[in-house]
Amino acid sequence: MLMKTIKLTLPYPPTVNHYWGQLGSKKFLGKKGKEFREAVFLCSLNARKGALNERLHMEVYLYPPDNRKRDVDNILKPLLDALEHANVYENDSQIDKLCVTRMDVTKGGSCEVVISQLEDVHG
Repeated sequence: MLMKTIKLTLPYPPTVNHYWGQLGSKKFLGKKGKEFREAVFLCSLNARKGALNERLHMEVYLYPPDNRKRDVDNILKPLLDALEHANVYENDSQIDKLCVTRMDVTKGGSCEVVISQLEDVHG
């Protein structure tokens, strides 16, 4: 079976705290969130040919911009949402297998993502 794979190099994602803004009880996409979504959209233009609609396996390699302490789980939600918004896949609920690796500090930071169709393990 031919497996679909998309490989992307993206900017380092903002944390959940910087992706969303809040005014009173209203939640909205913040400035850093808008900038990141736009960057993901532009970076994914050549890689995608319509949204993947299969069950997916995603590998994420995070290259932080500096040595500050960062929780990788605070980075994932903005990344997954931005990829969905860019129409890389239909919905992040399709991701059955997710592997995240923090790599060495890289000037400016970056994020590499490899998304593959997951083989049918049920049949």
